[in-house]
Amino acid sequence: MKWYKLIAPTAIGLTVGTIIGKKVKDRWLFPEVALKKVKESFKENGPISGSWILMELKELKKDDELIKVYRGGVSRNIDGQTIQYEFYVDAANGEIVEINHL
Repeated sequence: MKWYKLIAPTAIGLTVGTIIGKKVKDRWLFPEVALKKVKESFKENGPISGSWILMELKELKKDDELIKVYRGGVSRNIDGQTIQYEFYVDAANGEIVEINHL
C-alpha cells in the first residue's frame, strides 16, 4: 500500500472534522459562559449568594418560536432571607429569555 492512500483520507477527515467542530462550537455557548453572563446581569441589582446551570440544552417556546436555552438558578440574600430565581438563557447569545421568582 502506498503511503499517500493513507495520508490523503486522514488529512481530509481532520480538515472536515475541524470545520464541523468550529461550526458546532460557534453555534452554542458553553453553559459556564452563559451562567457568567447571567450572573453579571443579576449583580447589577446587588450581590448574589449562589448560582447553578444545567449542562443540557432545552427547547423553550417563546412568542411562537422555539429557542434553545439553558436552565439555571440564582439566589441572593436580602435582609437575611434567601430569594431564589429560576432563569432560562438563550444558548446562542447568552441573553436572559425568562426569569421566574421561586
